[in-house]
Amino acid sequence: MTRTKVSESASNRLFRGAQPVDFSDHTSGKQLDSMSRPRRSGPASGNAVPFLVLDENRLAWTGIQSLVTESGSSGRLGRCVLIYGPAGCGKSHLCDVLIREQTGRSAARCERLSAADFREIRSGWTHSETNTDSDGELSDDGQPAGAFELAGWLNRLTRCDLVVVEDIQQLVRHAAAQQLFRALFDSLRQSGTDLVVTSLQTPGDLKGLQGRIVNRLRGGLCVGVKRPGPTSRERLLGHFCSHLQITIPQPVLKAFAKLLAVSPRELLGTLLRFDEIARQQRRMPDIELARAFLRQEILPTKVTIESVAKAVAREFGVKLAEMRSTSRDHVVAVPRQCAMYLARELTSEHLSTIGDYFSGRSHSTVLHACSRIAEQIEEDAALRQQIVAVRRVLNVP
Repeated sequence: MTRTKVSESASNRLFRGAQPVDFSDHTSGKQLDSMSRPRRSGPASGNAVPFLVLDENRLAWTGIQSLVTESGSSGRLGRCVLIYGPAGCGKSHLCDVLIREQTGRSAARCERLSAADFREIRSGWTHSETNTDSDGELSDDGQPAGAFELAGWLNRLTRCDLVVVEDIQQLVRHAAAQQLFRALFDSLRQSGTDLVVTSLQTPGDLKGLQGRIVNRLRGGLCVGVKRPGPTSRERLLGHFCSHLQITIPQPVLKAFAKLLAVSPRELLGTLLRFDEIARQQRRMPDIELARAFLRQEILPTKVTIESVAKAVAREFGVKLAEMRSTSRDHVVAVPRQCAMYLARELTSEHLSTIGDYFSGRSHSTVLHACSRIAEQIEEDAALRQQIVAVRRVLNVP
């Protein structure tokens, strides 16, 4: 459950006089996690709620719209737009908007990929090339089979009007996959195909991303999205209620907007969960129920290894199961090390207990991870900000 730090005076004023409410029916039944997205019904991550332009995402919206209004020019080079920002702040939703508007045009073709796809594709072709070398077989044009497949794959994508690649941070430390992405980037540019890339951070903050890719991305339009402020959160809540036909009094929405400093995705999850509680208990979603609900949402609780791990997984945009696995992939290794570092800082658990939570890793591994992250946050401002964000979610200084 997401917990957000609030000022003591604000929370005291809201909770004064709040009556206890039984949440047992809700917690034992169907539960909507605050980080879960609504069921997808459109393109790859289609949202039931239209995109709402706010001060925190206006620049990114303008950049996306420029691809729509200026598309179709023959003989030009393909353009690149990079959208970066925290998880759950609308990067994928913006891509949905662009894809819908592009496919709404006559004969427009779009392709959507995840950066993780490049690792899988490259791994498959590397295996194919290895087998081909051992057998001595070549394709019709005299090239290894893997090279022939790569050319066909690139050719198919260059015939598109738009290609979207999400979560570019997943390419970090994967040299072969980065080489494949760079080949795609250059091919799309030469063919006039537009490219949209999403990332948790700016290109320069992605440690382990090749300089040639960083330079290519910086050569395009780089626009950021931020977590919404109180005014924008109130607008978002009203927007969600309007389009999802949820009736919640304005004082409740104001309280949520003031006290829940979270992403739009988390805000939507909180709203849906509150509505579900009101329905299950057959109560009006009034300010009294909201007080009891928010009491459980934002008041401090004991920090555990699991709560730390969940908060880190959400901040870094990785799955908790992957972070707890034996995988040494850099995409999950850094979040795992951050979770170990914070678990040591914020809990009283022994190093061996922290290691046991992460697939039985030894206490020396945990100690190494803690030392490594302590050094990195002194030099890496982006990583330091992510650690601060996790602390804020856990309601600790």
